[in-house]
Amino acid sequence: MNYKMKEIPKYERPRERLKKYGAVALSNVELLAILLQTGSKDESVLELSRRILYTLERPSMLLNMSLEELKTIKGIGPSKASTIVAALELYKRLIADLNKKKTVIKDASDVYYLFEDMAMLEQEHFYCLYLDTKLKIIAKKQLFIGGINANIITPRDIYKYSIRLNSPSVLFIHNHPSGDPTPSKSDLITTEKLVEGAKTIGVNVIDHIIIGKKSCYSIMLRKQINF
Repeated sequence: MNYKMKEIPKYERPRERLKKYGAVALSNVELLAILLQTGSKDESVLELSRRILYTLERPSMLLNMSLEELKTIKGIGPSKASTIVAALELYKRLIADLNKKKTVIKDASDVYYLFEDMAMLEQEHFYCLYLDTKLKIIAKKQLFIGGINANIITPRDIYKYSIRLNSPSVLFIHNHPSGDPTPSKSDLITTEKLVEGAKTIGVNVIDHIIIGKKSCYSIMLRKQINF
């Protein structure tokens, strides 16, 4: 049986529960109901919220739903869809900002801590950290999967993001599935090529870290090429 909000005891309504117990005490259905504010002539806002969430494989799928996708759900018009999209976008931006402020790269151990799970991968993965002037992470991008090859990894592919993100410094990371982080000749040639490319556009390459099974290798610290 569907209940209109006015038929629900006041102390059980989402807004009242939020005031009394705080947002952490509310279910996902109740939180979504507060955003939607109203239901329809056929169902209460709680029933509408429950139907939206229960039709998803998992609640987190809501994070990636577009405005148009939300509008196809019965009971969700442009206004409700816009509210949901705006709230979730704000959430994603705040989380990204929080993570960015917390993550500062000081040395190779910081990088290893962030990427140690790569040691279990069966293929080489190449990442780039885009950093600000204080070496805080602006963005982390996976750029390539497969063997590191100077003919495949080009400065243009990497530094286009430096320009877009206004990132003055970068740091490269890739893994060795063998578990031995010692750089190959190809690793060194590729790194040297990328360092030279960075200099032409005023980007600073901080290091190239290779992740092994239980350790990492800093090409910069070993001074195998001229950074």
